[in-house]
Amino acid sequence: MTSLDRSTVFRIISLTLAGGDVIQTIPGTWVLYKKQWLRRRISPLCFFYAMARYMSIISLIFNGYNAFSRNYTPTSCKHLYMFPNVTALLAGIAVQVLVYIRTVAISGRAVRVRIGLGVVMLLGFPVQTFGIVYHRDPFFNDGACKGKVLRPGEPDWNIVYYSAHMAFDLIACATATYFLVYSSRVLGVFHFSKLARNVLRDGLFYFLVVFLVNLWVVLEFAQVFVSGAASSLPLAVVLIAIQHLVLSTQNRTAGNTSSDHDYSASVSRGPPHFFSHDQSQEFDTELESGVFVLSETAVESQKLSFRSEATRHKTAVSEPDSEPTTRKPNVS
Repeated sequence: MTSLDRSTVFRIISLTLAGGDVIQTIPGTWVLYKKQWLRRRISPLCFFYAMARYMSIISLIFNGYNAFSRNYTPTSCKHLYMFPNVTALLAGIAVQVLVYIRTVAISGRAVRVRIGLGVVMLLGFPVQTFGIVYHRDPFFNDGACKGKVLRPGEPDWNIVYYSAHMAFDLIACATATYFLVYSSRVLGVFHFSKLARNVLRDGLFYFLVVFLVNLWVVLEFAQVFVSGAASSLPLAVVLIAIQHLVLSTQNRTAGNTSSDHDYSASVSRGPPHFFSHDQSQEFDTELESGVFVLSETAVESQKLSFRSEATRHKTAVSEPDSEPTTRKPNVS
């Protein structure tokens, strides 16, 4: 098959996969929207989820239409050739905001994560915009229309866009994983709760799938190989991954209560046992907007409990029990 044939095949595959997943996620999406209606407010999670979902759908539809259409004229192509790219950019921004919200939530809203990761995300937006729009011109071909870098000797600047996405995903995934692992040992127990294991698994799965498909596209734009997948497959994969990342957390946490956290007994080596089985099960989590959040208050209270128990034990060891003394009778 020629490169054009492969691009056509990948467009069809992408539209089929994305369309099927959009239909499949309608019930979960409806539940998410219903929660917002009952609360009479739209959470940031819901807003950016909707933005990522529908901007991706619009971009995929117009990407396919621009490639398969034979109705464009050179004039109309100049007006609409960037529409799929801009909507894809907006969808990508929404996806990164969702990853940011999730990572900040997992960190317990740590200030250094909110600021540090927020700065990385905001600095990435103009870089990604540059990669999408720089020197991208309308390419009219027998009624079809697309945006393309036509200047000789220049690379396809989409490399910058996808590389920035990969860098942010790598930093966010490393940060979330660190805090999830840290939370499992803050009480002296190296055992994840069921919810924490699921959140870690979903996050790592999202990262691996999205990172690998973006790396595939970067290598293709760098002309390491030609597959035709760069036309629309990355957007379809990211759409599917982010929908399941958000909705799986929503569905999983909907029926969870504090009794679902299956922290096992403390494995502190040797006496004294600073954390009993009941205390280790009291490690609190809260669910806000359906995102797993480690409660800073609970962590701090457990740390204070640890310190107080340690202090009492140290005092008991350093001060031996005093024995009552018997008073000798005076001998006159």
